[in-house]
Amino acid sequence: MQSDGQLRKFILPSTVDECLREEDLTLPQIRRVIPQQYLRPDPLRSWWELARVLGCMTFCLYLLSWVRLGEAIELMWQVPALVSLWILYGWVLVGLFVIGHDCGHYSFSRRKWVNDLVGYLCMSPLANSLHSWRLTHNHHHVHTQLRGQEVDWAANLVTREEFKSLKWKQSFMTRLGYSLPFGMFLWIIWNTVRRGVMVRTLLTRNQSAKEGRKLLWSNAIMLISLLAIYGGLGYFYGWWGMLKYHGIPATIAMISGGLIITIQHANQHSLLYEKSGWTSVRGQLASTFDVRFPAWMEYLWCHINIHIPHHISPVIPWYYLKEVSQHLQATYADYYQEQNFSVGHLTWFYRTPFLKKIEGKGYYILELAEKEGLLA
Repeated sequence: MQSDGQLRKFILPSTVDECLREEDLTLPQIRRVIPQQYLRPDPLRSWWELARVLGCMTFCLYLLSWVRLGEAIELMWQVPALVSLWILYGWVLVGLFVIGHDCGHYSFSRRKWVNDLVGYLCMSPLANSLHSWRLTHNHHHVHTQLRGQEVDWAANLVTREEFKSLKWKQSFMTRLGYSLPFGMFLWIIWNTVRRGVMVRTLLTRNQSAKEGRKLLWSNAIMLISLLAIYGGLGYFYGWWGMLKYHGIPATIAMISGGLIITIQHANQHSLLYEKSGWTSVRGQLASTFDVRFPAWMEYLWCHINIHIPHHISPVIPWYYLKEVSQHLQATYADYYQEQNFSVGHLTWFYRTPFLKKIEGKGYYILELAEKEGLLA
């Protein structure tokens, strides 16, 4: 797949890490190349993009209402049409989530209360508690690729030696992920769910007391929203309507969004740091990638797959990510890891890899990278 012109040859994370060590770059230095206008939300642009997503949602629901399963020969076009609409609607809902995501970073509006209000409206229908998500997601940004702190795809990875000492009772999910084909997909979904209930484990006692009321309100708003959506659909359209108009598309959105974000950090080349080798710039830049898709798909997803700018500065609104990526590539070409999506971005998940520590570097690689000579 090709997008926005010819992409440069992919740079290995280990090469980026080595360059960062040699030049001693910092995040503030890199952020200085970003024009200031891209660090502030444009209210008109934000509201227009939200209206665009809501319009796409309305259009998808309208099309879904016209596809009604019949009998025999009619099913030959109705089933493919229904599945296609579910996928399209699910991807539109990914865009809705991204707008909520930006509200979590306070990059939708310059007013805090507007970010909170829109964030709740965007996140709650997708079974996300805004404040719980905000706290765990900020934790991900502050500790990207830091072993023992990362809350996403790499949280369950272990070395072979560590795996031998794991007991099923205490480490059920880790062992299950290593036992099943595509076990990492299980971890991606599980960690998405787990983050909703693990937030208090990431907080100090003082933080827990401070954030407790907000977490309760956030969870209550999410539950009320879901009850209203499914209750209304169930009342007017029954169980099938609950699945057809929201349940299945929202599930597709959750799975698609999880995979889209995961492959911006996870591939055969990824590095996972221990505390002695981690710095904020290495965590954000050495194992964050832009994986590019056709333009119409990126448009539906609000360009969240252009992920390096977002990790350099999370306050950049989604509609500026493409422009900022061009500025960063022009200045730091040797550090910017960008590639087009291919099936290989997903097939390597088939066998969950073990970690291998690289002595003297302060990071771990995936064993399969060494076996395939990917460190050269």
